Amino acid sequence: MEFSVVEKININRSRCEKIGAFLYDREIDGLYHESPWPFPVQIGITNGLTKCEVTPMFLRLPFIMKGWINQDILLRMIDVLKLVMHSEAIMMHGSCVDDTLIVGFPNAGKTYETYRRVADGGKLVSEEYTIISRNGEASSYQPIMRTCFSARTIKDCGVEISLYERVWLACATLRASLFPFMYEAVIWKEIQSYGKPTKINRIVYGSTGKEVKDWKTFAILCENEFPFMASEFLQAYAVATGLDLIAIQNKQRDLIRNFVERIYPRNRK
Repeated sequence: MEFSVVEKININRSRCEKIGAFLYDREIDGLYHESPWPFPVQIGITNGLTKCEVTPMFLRLPFIMKGWINQDILLRMIDVLKLVMHSEAIMMHGSCVDDTLIVGFPNAGKTYETYRRVADGGKLVSEEYTIISRNGEASSYQPIMRTCFSARTIKDCGVEISLYERVWLACATLRASLFPFMYEAVIWKEIQSYGKPTKINRIVYGSTGKEVKDWKTFAILCENEFPFMASEFLQAYAVATGLDLIAIQNKQRDLIRNFVERIYPRNRK
């Protein structure tokens, strides 16, 4: 996606339709959001979800002060949406070490379990976001994965961090103690993926080690991070353009069912 930072987005309001908290310009296929501040706090995505413009303050303010939109998550979600629209791949929220997928809700211990296995000699195939091909092979969404680490995961799993990252973690911990509703006591670190697709034979939930054998449970765990129909921005875009988010989600669920039942055939229903 083409991305640029501009001082102000000039929106032609006379030809825009208001869709919830957004403005849609049909002529240039642009969906916009702006927060009611005296300075520009705006984001606009145009040209068939291919071009994004944001203002500097939209990047700097916490997401709760700009309409609950996190631009990084939104752009990643659009990227994922395009991926699943034009392929037979499953995009899931979870990690893969060796032949095992690790899934779960936030705070289920996915990262902890992932790097505990890596510390024991496991091969890190993917972290945070995993692509599963039609033949059941997992690969990384991106070659370099950006992952958040807590102090416990760093200590127990032997994750190496620099002095700068130690200071950063201390500051993040202090910030989280003062503003627990806005921040977490974690640092973000870039990790290199294994780079080769790997056949999946097991699916486990977080740090419990319990196998996930039911495809519906797996689908829910896959979708907790980016269910397209839960994104207010993409909902507005779908209403404006007719993009069939439900069909896209149903296609993913069919692929998920086939994938899980191939691993656990006795659980077919």
